[in-house]
Amino acid sequence: MPAYRKPIKKTRRTKKSKIITRTTKKYIGKVVLASLVLVAAFVFLGAYGTFKYLTKNFASASSPSSYSIQTDAFPGIAYIVVQDLRADPIVLTKVEFIVLARKSGGLIRYIVPLDYAVAVPGNFGTEEFSRLFALGALNSTQPLVGGTKLVEDTLFKLFGYKVDKYILVDVSLASTTDALFSGESLLTPANFKNISQVSQALKTDFSLKELYDVNTFIHTLKMEQKIVHTGYDYFGDVDSELRDITYESKVASEKKNIAILNGTTYAGVASFAARVVSNMGGRVVASDNTRTPYETSYIITSDPTSATVAFLTHTFNITNIISKTDAAGFLEGEIDRSDITVIFGFDKTH
Repeated sequence: MPAYRKPIKKTRRTKKSKIITRTTKKYIGKVVLASLVLVAAFVFLGAYGTFKYLTKNFASASSPSSYSIQTDAFPGIAYIVVQDLRADPIVLTKVEFIVLARKSGGLIRYIVPLDYAVAVPGNFGTEEFSRLFALGALNSTQPLVGGTKLVEDTLFKLFGYKVDKYILVDVSLASTTDALFSGESLLTPANFKNISQVSQALKTDFSLKELYDVNTFIHTLKMEQKIVHTGYDYFGDVDSELRDITYESKVASEKKNIAILNGTTYAGVASFAARVVSNMGGRVVASDNTRTPYETSYIITSDPTSATVAFLTHTFNITNIISKTDAAGFLEGEIDRSDITVIFGFDKTH
């Protein structure tokens, strides 16, 4: 006799166990997708807003410039540390001149002794580096601008090499900027935010992107590719060292014959400019005085779009570029014998 089985009792579905239809699933999916897109949009806008905020507040430039070192293979950087940016007078604690050799993969840091006496541009005579910032600040209605400019101008004269960008900090932020230029660690957005929050301790004409790119480049270098000079001995070899690293520059590769002429009554203008051009790999074929004085400075060339002309314009801030044809009225014989002739007028000595 077969075993008795209890009949299975059928139950009806209640409203609580209602089946989710395909249409409902699609609707929920669309809602979730729309929410994710909305969240992503807010994140993007927030990140973009933060980037714009940091860029605006980080680069507090003393002297605004549209020049970008991101396209420069051999930029020069003035790194200036002071005891307190709000002090009067402002006391220097460290000055460095840094040259990046992006093309050949290298870095040179020249740490200038603060007791080193130099001939200061202008009418200041000979002074120790430690006094430069205070001297520049005294002669300016904007002390930070005046102090920074005098340090930059003195570095330019001392090294015979263009100063493209600067960064000025007080000692409270020096450990961060030291790490930046040593390449110890890549700067992150969080680092930049921390820097922006202490913007009163930092002034620079770097953009946020430029500074990040500099740190990234230095971070990729090996220890032997980073040269650091201290003391006094390196000054005797500065020119030869700079010419060794700039032999691959665009100025060197173009091999333009360059004449440098002094159109003022001040001695040494042409010889200094010739040194600057040679330190960037340029070929100087003449360095002399003009036949007559010039009030205005000129660059005379048959190729105004060349990299050499761009370098000369940026380095010496000469914007009057004319062709050889238009320079027919100039009586300087070097114009015909050179690819490029630079004439320094009194407008560059004020």
